Amino acid sequence: MTGSPIRVLLVGAGVMGSHHGRVAAESRRCELVTVVDPLERHGRALAERFGADWTPEMGTLAGVDAVIVAASTGQHRKIALEILAQGTPLFMEKPLCANLAESQEIVNLALLRDIPLMCGFVERYNPAVRKALSCVESPSALRTQRHSSYSPRVHAGVAWDLLVHDVDIALHLFGGPAQTGETAPRVVHAATAHSGRYTGGTGEDAVEATLEFSGPRAATFSANRLAPRRTRRLVAHERDRTVVADLLNPSVTVYSHPKPGNPMCRAWHPCLSSRHYRTIEHTECPQDREPLAAQLDRFIDIIEGKADARAETRSILPSHHAIAAILDSANQTATVSAS
Repeated sequence: MTGSPIRVLLVGAGVMGSHHGRVAAESRRCELVTVVDPLERHGRALAERFGADWTPEMGTLAGVDAVIVAASTGQHRKIALEILAQGTPLFMEKPLCANLAESQEIVNLALLRDIPLMCGFVERYNPAVRKALSCVESPSALRTQRHSSYSPRVHAGVAWDLLVHDVDIALHLFGGPAQTGETAPRVVHAATAHSGRYTGGTGEDAVEATLEFSGPRAATFSANRLAPRRTRRLVAHERDRTVVADLLNPSVTVYSHPKPGNPMCRAWHPCLSSRHYRTIEHTECPQDREPLAAQLDRFIDIIEGKADARAETRSILPSHHAIAAILDSANQTATVSAS
């Protein structure tokens, strides 16, 4: 499908929906034709802002080439089934569905019917992430921090809302099942914290977890929405180097390790501010292309047959499997501790 702009229908006129609507309206490769939202005040306002139609329900997708869904996670399965039943390419904000079983159902259905399906792993298009992935050659360990303050629009637990991005990056960095056919990583440690103030006790507000990959190699994650300020940081350790990526102010710095025998040598967690670590390279990563816009371009490439749609769909589940395993492990640990 090439030539005319892709006709896009957007489901959801909330904060993320407004971002997707703006990016679609600004793209020369697509046309935002309809905004779907049950709340007329929100849906109509967004539609009028970008010259689209508003409707409270999706209905038939005749005349629509693709659908972008930015509705609440609890609605994802129902909406996805309706879209896939009409054979329409689908972009779904992460997580794909509210749990692993529903996500597997949607991925399997898309593959069975050969319908393009993409999930909103927007950090794949963060220039600092892309630069870091190109710099890292043979990682032995990875540490990530993704801390935020509370946002009233978020109802999902922090694992599905935030941690899923870093798990997805780790799978790409270490060559997870989707890339190499390796076995899934093993959960070494997982713990969650629930404040109850933000999600009504239904979702965790903090997660700390460690996954072990073959090698052995390990990835340690910290995600929460209890912090006074935002942090998005990735640190990858190699034998002779450490690569540090700042994902908020996109930049990547590569450090050399102290020579063996140096008393300041830290094999596992070096003090990166130490004068004994030499900066090899520092790269500012300007956002020549907004990550959300680059992600939309990828979706359009898939629809037009310029990218492998099935490979994209298969890349969705590994991180969902890992998040489910982390939450299961944390729940089991909490149950044992309470007994």
